[in-house]
Amino acid sequence: MTKPKILCLHGFGENAELFKIRSRNFRAVVGDTADLVFLDGPIDIGSLHMTTGDLVDESIAREFTNLGWWWMRRGRSFEARGIGKTLDLISKVLTEQGPFDGILGFSQGASLAIVISALLANPSDGPLSLGDVDHPQIKFLVLAGAFQLEVPEYEYLYKQPFTMPSLHMVGTYDTVVDPERSKIVQGYFDSPDIFEFVGGHFIPQSPKCARVMRAFLTQFIPALKDSENVQSAGSTDVAAGAVAVSA
Repeated sequence: MTKPKILCLHGFGENAELFKIRSRNFRAVVGDTADLVFLDGPIDIGSLHMTTGDLVDESIAREFTNLGWWWMRRGRSFEARGIGKTLDLISKVLTEQGPFDGILGFSQGASLAIVISALLANPSDGPLSLGDVDHPQIKFLVLAGAFQLEVPEYEYLYKQPFTMPSLHMVGTYDTVVDPERSKIVQGYFDSPDIFEFVGGHFIPQSPKCARVMRAFLTQFIPALKDSENVQSAGSTDVAAGAVAVSA
C-alpha cells in the first residue's frame, strides 16, 4: 500500500534541514506512516548561525543556509519578489515527486501552502501559475503561523473558500506573525481546526499539540490509528473545529 506523501515547507530564513529539526513533534507523530518531503526555498538570503538549542545534538553548532520563498518589498506598492521562481520549483516538485496528499507549512511556508492549494483548485484565474502541472488538489493542510500573501494583485487567490480540511496552529504571543493575521487566514477555510497555544512563532513540541496533530492526521493516514508514534499522547483529542489553549 502506497504511503501518503506530505510536502513540508519551511519559514523565511530557514531551510529544509532546519525545518526537520523544528518540526520534530510533527515527524514523531507521523513516524513511518507517511513520506515527508522537505523542500529548500530557492531564494538564498545569506547565512544564519543557529544556536545549539535548535540542534538534535546539542554538542554541535552548525551554520544553516538562510532561504526563503520570496522577498516582500514594501514601497509604493507591495511586491513578492522571487515568487515566480518559487512556483517554477513547486511545479517541478509536484510533477517529479508527487502526487502529494497534504502540505505542512510554517510561517512563509504556510502562506505558500495556501497559494499552492489555491492554484491547483483554480489554475487559470490570475497572474500566478503553476504552469501545466498535472496534480490533484491537496487533500489537507497543516499550518503554523500562517498569513495571507499581502499583495493586492494576488487577493483573487482568497476569493473562493478553501474546502479541504485544515489544522491551524497559532501562538498567542507570536510577535512575528500577529495572531490576528492568522485568524484572517482561518476565515478563508470552510471548517478549520484551530489549535491555539501559549507561546510564540514556532510549532509546539508539547504532548497536547502532538495529540491534536495526531487526531487531525488520522483522517488521512490510516496507519496512524494503530501506530505508537506519540509515546506521551493521552486519551483525549481536540474535536474538529475546537480551539485548544496549551500552556
